[in-house]
Amino acid sequence: MPKGVFVNIVGCILTMFLSLFCWTQLTAEEEGPEVYQQEVQQMTTLECARCHYAVFADIRDTGGAHQIPCRECHETFHTYRPGKNWKDVVPDCTTCHDEQHGEDFPDCLRCHENAHAPSHSLNVKKMAEDCTACHTDQATEAKQHPSGHTETPCVKCHYDSHGFIATCTECHKEPHTPFVDDATCIACHPPHSPLEVSYSANTANSICAGCHDDVSAKLLSSDKGHALLQCVFCHADKHRFVPTCQHCHHAGPHSKEMVGQFKGCQDCHGDAHALILQEGQKPVPGAAGNVQTASPS
Repeated sequence: MPKGVFVNIVGCILTMFLSLFCWTQLTAEEEGPEVYQQEVQQMTTLECARCHYAVFADIRDTGGAHQIPCRECHETFHTYRPGKNWKDVVPDCTTCHDEQHGEDFPDCLRCHENAHAPSHSLNVKKMAEDCTACHTDQATEAKQHPSGHTETPCVKCHYDSHGFIATCTECHKEPHTPFVDDATCIACHPPHSPLEVSYSANTANSICAGCHDDVSAKLLSSDKGHALLQCVFCHADKHRFVPTCQHCHHAGPHSKEMVGQFKGCQDCHGDAHALILQEGQKPVPGAAGNVQTASPS
């Protein structure tokens, strides 16, 4: 037999005997009276998980900020005893969180159904009547700017879980522009005050045309300078704002005497989007050169 093979066999046999000896000694220590002379250490989180694996999995997967050692909440070594009051066994939430939502909401588990995954287990149906207690900004915004959303229960949109936001087209089946994503809608329509339309300086005319198709048609068929402008160039301040002609054209190319014979620029130039000269217009007796002022459309 080769010497190397013989050495390996002898080594394996010795390892087996050594392992058996160690296991025998360990078993004797665990089962014999000596074990009761040892100091009992607090259990680690992984040791807790051997019996409470479902709890461990909840904390691991959806526990969020509650991913802390079990003993930080359960301070006493395995406190459960049959017949004990639940409140005497489980730590109170206010130990760490105080009255997080005020004295009107003392029962945390009413909404946070799983203390080990508090945010993930929020029950939106139970919370439906109390949304405004925390989300005061959104409630105030909806009330100050009445719209269909003001009368819509919060849970109608945020129905799946706390923090869930429904897609706009779940309710608005036919948006006025081809739907891309919610961010496109919200860019103009704040969700809690959708009629307070706002827009950026680079908003495309096609977006405006979704509602103002008649105006868009006039611009597209015109060969005048206004057809080259973006809608937001003139209607820049806020939705429905209509600037005066003088805002860009100042005194204009006409003499003060000539302008004074008409009520305004549109007497001759017609609609500002088409700028089609109105033939046959005559000076208005007594007109004092009225200057247009900005007003909502």
